[in-house]
Amino acid sequence: MVSCLRRLRPVGKGRMQFAHGHPRFARFRLSGCSDKGSTLIETLLSISLLAIILLAATRGAIGSLSAASIGKERSDATGIMSVAMAQAVALPFAYLQSGLNTSADSLANDSNIVKSGSSYVLELNGNIAPTAASTIPVSNTNSPEPPLVPHVVAVLEGINYTVHTYPTTSTSTPGLVTVVVIVTWKSPTGGKDQVVGEDGIAAP
Repeated sequence: MVSCLRRLRPVGKGRMQFAHGHPRFARFRLSGCSDKGSTLIETLLSISLLAIILLAATRGAIGSLSAASIGKERSDATGIMSVAMAQAVALPFAYLQSGLNTSADSLANDSNIVKSGSSYVLELNGNIAPTAASTIPVSNTNSPEPPLVPHVVAVLEGINYTVHTYPTTSTSTPGLVTVVVIVTWKSPTGGKDQVVGEDGIAAP
């Protein structure tokens, strides 16, 4: 607020002027004060405060929408992973045990598969998965059906998801195949995310 000094100044030069000829009612003028500057500053302060409130509300709404979007993406990815796992479990155990078909499916373009000597391993976050002794069998010549052939498929569920399915075996557990399913996607809100699931399937 702008304060101003108000003082009464008689109209005229050095003498009092009376209204309507009555000596008790002299005309005075307020001087030294203007409301124009005060009104402008108050208006600017009100607009600034309103802008700050609207900005805070907008940021909060964007944050809530972003969190909800990420939650839905992860929920959809989990559902897609469950479907791929159910498809793998439904295959004959011999198909799972023989693994991937290298003549029908390219492994060189899969960054999760690393060749170690004559074997193929699944490498996630720099580690062999599910265990250090796991390998991916690649002697499948029978199964032409997903999710093994091809072992990488694209699924459109609002956004593009990529589904990777890997049957893995270990010499320490010859009667068990561990199926690993990885669903990856690039979120519209920014960044790349993934969901990983695995299931151990024993020989019948």
